[in-house]
Amino acid sequence: MLSGKSFKGPMKGLSRVPLLAGVVLSGWAGDAPSQSAQAGEQATDTMVITGQNLSDVDGPTQGYTAQASEAGTKTATPLAETARTINVVTRQQLDDQGVDNINDALLYTPGAFTGLAGASKRSDVVSLRGFHGGDVDNTFLDGLRLQSDPGAYSAMQIDPFFLERIDVVKGPASALYGRTMPGGMVSMTTKKPQQKQQGMFRLYGGSFDSYGAGIDVTGPLNDPDLGAYRVTALGSSSDTQFDVAGRERYAVMPQLTLYPDEDTDLTLQAYLQHDPAGDYHGAVPYDLSVSGARFGRTVDPSWSDADPANDVFRRNQRIFSYQLQHRFNDQLTFNSRARYTNMDVEVGQVYQTGFTGNGAELSRYYSGSDEDLKAFSSDNNLQYELMTGEVKHTLLAGFDFQRRKNDVRFSSAGARALDPFNPDYSGSALIDAPSRSSDDTRRVQQGGLYLKDQMRWNQWHLTLGGRQDFLDREYHSHLSGATDSRSDEAFSGSASLLYRFDSGIAPYYSYSEGFNPSPDASVDGIVPEPVKSHQHEIGVKYQPPGTEDLYQLAFYDLTQKNVQQRTSVSPVSYISAGDIRSRGVELSANAALTDRLHAIAGYSYNDIEYRDSVSQDGVNIESGNTPVLSPEQTASLWMQYDFPRGIRGGIGGRYVKGSYANAENTRKTDDYMLADAFVSVDLGEFSNELDGATLKLNATNLFDKKHVTGCFSEDYCYFGDERQVTATLDYRF
Repeated sequence: MLSGKSFKGPMKGLSRVPLLAGVVLSGWAGDAPSQSAQAGEQATDTMVITGQNLSDVDGPTQGYTAQASEAGTKTATPLAETARTINVVTRQQLDDQGVDNINDALLYTPGAFTGLAGASKRSDVVSLRGFHGGDVDNTFLDGLRLQSDPGAYSAMQIDPFFLERIDVVKGPASALYGRTMPGGMVSMTTKKPQQKQQGMFRLYGGSFDSYGAGIDVTGPLNDPDLGAYRVTALGSSSDTQFDVAGRERYAVMPQLTLYPDEDTDLTLQAYLQHDPAGDYHGAVPYDLSVSGARFGRTVDPSWSDADPANDVFRRNQRIFSYQLQHRFNDQLTFNSRARYTNMDVEVGQVYQTGFTGNGAELSRYYSGSDEDLKAFSSDNNLQYELMTGEVKHTLLAGFDFQRRKNDVRFSSAGARALDPFNPDYSGSALIDAPSRSSDDTRRVQQGGLYLKDQMRWNQWHLTLGGRQDFLDREYHSHLSGATDSRSDEAFSGSASLLYRFDSGIAPYYSYSEGFNPSPDASVDGIVPEPVKSHQHEIGVKYQPPGTEDLYQLAFYDLTQKNVQQRTSVSPVSYISAGDIRSRGVELSANAALTDRLHAIAGYSYNDIEYRDSVSQDGVNIESGNTPVLSPEQTASLWMQYDFPRGIRGGIGGRYVKGSYANAENTRKTDDYMLADAFVSVDLGEFSNELDGATLKLNATNLFDKKHVTGCFSEDYCYFGDERQVTATLDYRF
């Protein structure tokens, strides 16, 4: 339940939060695997997670399957006993599919749609169960929110090379994490130091003059009883399918895990990333991309509306964190983690805004931004295991705190129109010098207390949880001197029940609540109240006894209230769109069909609609209409086969049904189906001198299918990726 208050209400109560956090933050820490659990583990996909070592859910996974997850419960829980849908992308799947961003990592995850910006990959934007908007602030790293600013360009991005796994939790998760999107959350886990000395060096190159190199080395300190280290680094550069933009990245992640005593693990981590160039983000009108009726043709997927003379994207990320775990005894464990983040972004780009009056050219404008984001977050909890009669309890009580401050300076200018079929990119397109359009400081602060009880009696699993949050938002304009603010309190609850039969079948029901603030700053001097959400989910899981296979079927009914619908990008404007209801079904299978053949399959049907009629600012939404960028159906199948003599191969297909291109639901994109494939060869099988070397070839959009992934409006549609082929050489030592 949400209740609005004056700004000095909860903020006054939260004044003690930094002091409490400071007591906990007397060092850098984390919940890395225990010293004994780490001994002999592999740094790359060689550990099987079983019921005996569930505490190692942040450790290496084996193959395509993960047996447990912390993301849905904040405690190590078998996926087959978790009463909600969670899909896991393992390190092996990331490598086999050759992904270099989170959007592509989730292409084979049912219920996740990553085509919100087409082939642009400068931000990780993921729609879950039909909900999007504020997606960049809905990703978590090692259990803590990354704290990007969805109302600006300050969107943090973690390279998948540094990750061990990605957990996708479906449905509201505010009972544990506070503000989250209704459709779910994306939780990433970084690689961690291991006790076995080993490493990997990678070289790759491919389409669009892409090339890069990476290294990943881990092992014990001189005295293994003291701890372990890990250093992971990457450098990459690439052109893109767009004629005017490229990508470039340099990143390093040093880590140190210490064992002060046999019951304490402390991991210190830094993640430093420099992106001198960050791709292109632009869109094409519907009549130039989806439909060729207006001109008798469409433009190529390489087309852009940009101005090379004024195209800038630079991003620097500096992330410092700790994870700490202390086991008082076999029943009581203390977990603490914290992160400080600093990011600066510089953006400048010319965008089209639709057709001019003569209908033959595209109007354009320049938008630039200079931003400096600072954020802090911490999460501290006690986990206590006890028995009451025949019922086993896993109690979790905790407190987390998040604070984000972003200085955002927007600038704008007029730009000359562009002939879409005869574009002139010479010189500068700006009509006048950019002028400062806004200079704001945005603050968001959240503190939350949560309590959860996971109960097990024989084969029954009952979980109850609740969280009380205090949320403060403040937006200050340095140009006008005005300050807009709002404070809210929210209680979010969750409950679930699951019964696991001896056959491996586990039917379940779950209920969860969520809340999330509007993704942008104040509009017309008013800070919108947070949106609320709740979900009912009923489903069944099946894990055949003695296997690591997992089959999931879920039916869900999800409602979001107080929706603020963005109607334009620049200037930002909103209308109140009332409630949105999403109902659907998801199926997923992750199974070893034979000793050599593995399959990942998924299907989702999502019926999402507005529940209120709205006519405002030129937007007409009828009750029953479907939001844009929300495909009704998606399906995917990935098959991987191990051939003799170290040869591995895989092929996959993914289908996306067309989605509506405007709020009135009068225009729609086309369905599309794409294919991907890879083949890898263990060169050591053919020569002892090449032992440890693997050569791999990946192809995405194998048949180079031209497609539009979706449209924000009739003026803004997004082409998907063209075919990309990449060759990778890995050497493990």
